[in-house]
Amino acid sequence: MSTNSDHNTLGSDVLLSGEVAAMSHKFAEGYARVRDVTDRDGAVPAWAKALYMAAAAAVKGHDSLLTKELGRSKDLGLSLNDARGAALTVLISRGESVYAKFTTAVNDLYGEEIGDPKEPSPNFELDKDACLEYFEGYFGFIPTYVQLMAEEAPRALEGYVLMREFSLAENLLDAKHVELLLCTVNAAEFSSRFVNVHANGARNAGASEAEIVESVICALPVSGVASWLPGADGIMEGRD
Repeated sequence: MSTNSDHNTLGSDVLLSGEVAAMSHKFAEGYARVRDVTDRDGAVPAWAKALYMAAAAAVKGHDSLLTKELGRSKDLGLSLNDARGAALTVLISRGESVYAKFTTAVNDLYGEEIGDPKEPSPNFELDKDACLEYFEGYFGFIPTYVQLMAEEAPRALEGYVLMREFSLAENLLDAKHVELLLCTVNAAEFSSRFVNVHANGARNAGASEAEIVESVICALPVSGVASWLPGADGIMEGRD
């Protein structure tokens, strides 16, 4: 009985086309085994891993991969609320243009636009000391980049905290999936530092080591095997 992967049930267009296998069956099988991890239920459910890859594809400007993986995620069970939560995660992580691209893809996929707020905004009471207390609670210390913003642009720090509190703890998407999605995005961007931050955040949200590793492997279809080394470094730096 063959131990090879079933290439036809994976989400990769390059495998489904047969082009890679036409050049090398060995290479195609190697890539298919990576996609076995990214495309099938494992420590992380397949719908979530497809969402992580869609977010990383949006960040990297890979529009066709964004559309493909977001569609696969929906087919595998992604809810509209979770997709909206991922969009806000992308906004805080990579800014307005990436958010707009991701949200447009979500709107097109679900056939639904975002309406106006249904209620007026409440007053959010926050000051510099409360912001520093928040970061000390999250990291166990106050990072120097946070202290710098507190000293020179405290109003911006207030905004950062409000976005971060919602994105990581109150999001439409579960906190663990938010942190794992950010592990994928930062691995795809070759940033071991921020993989470390969000791997630790995922641990605090209840993620297992296998879930964190799978989320980083999800960067491979987006940014290649070069994403694994900084991703692995980020994972291991946070281990006890």
